Amino acid sequence: MSDSKDLFVLVRIRKSGSQSLVEMATAALPESKIYAMPPDPPLADLGVGFFEDFRRVRRIRKRLRKLFKVSDYGTAWEIVNRDAKPRDIISGHFKYGSPALPAWDLKYITMMREPIGRIYSEYRYCRQSYFQRPAWRRLHLAERLKVAGKGEFRDYVAYLDSFGERFANPFTGYVTGDGEVADVYDFLRENYFHYGLLERMGEFASILSAKLGGDCKSVWKNRTEKSGTIDAESFDAKQMDRLLGRDLELYRRIEAE
Repeated sequence: MSDSKDLFVLVRIRKSGSQSLVEMATAALPESKIYAMPPDPPLADLGVGFFEDFRRVRRIRKRLRKLFKVSDYGTAWEIVNRDAKPRDIISGHFKYGSPALPAWDLKYITMMREPIGRIYSEYRYCRQSYFQRPAWRRLHLAERLKVAGKGEFRDYVAYLDSFGERFANPFTGYVTGDGEVADVYDFLRENYFHYGLLERMGEFASILSAKLGGDCKSVWKNRTEKSGTIDAESFDAKQMDRLLGRDLELYRRIEAE
């Protein structure tokens, strides 16, 4: 297939080496423009409550006005659809299917991380963010940050699990988007140009370099301070399985390739 209508779409899953993914793609495609879009994550990666929704929408609109001088995502995608050039990069914490770019052939790329390790990294990141704020500002933080800041890892897992499917399987949500998918692994193989695991970043970068025709840099940018190890933590295994069962199965099948 000719690449004359190709755009490369980076599905950036939080706390899974997503910044490294951007740097690898831009290193391999130095002449390409990157469109760093506001987040449009799956339900499992959204907060809860009116105030969290309000702050998220406000941040998205602020970002859209800065990038495109518009306030809605639909118009922003129309601008990208019109202005993009072949082999440009679309990047963001958005799920599969978010980019509304009918004029282009979209080449999806994503990188995943061992799911329990990822949720532990998320816990530490939330905890770090909590303690970086003065006490008076902590009252207005998202509930996940408060739970992480005040409790231990098992408390964080129990909090997420208490919402049922609400926070369950974020990897699956990012990879498949809003549609119902019977087999997530098969969907990934059929619909993604490239995918891989953070724990095998060297292999991921090597194959991506060959596919893009440029040299990727496989450097993991970990933005969370080193503050512990999951080996020293405890959690309810049944809660974790309910929370990440499908993600764990997907990870194991990729790992077994």
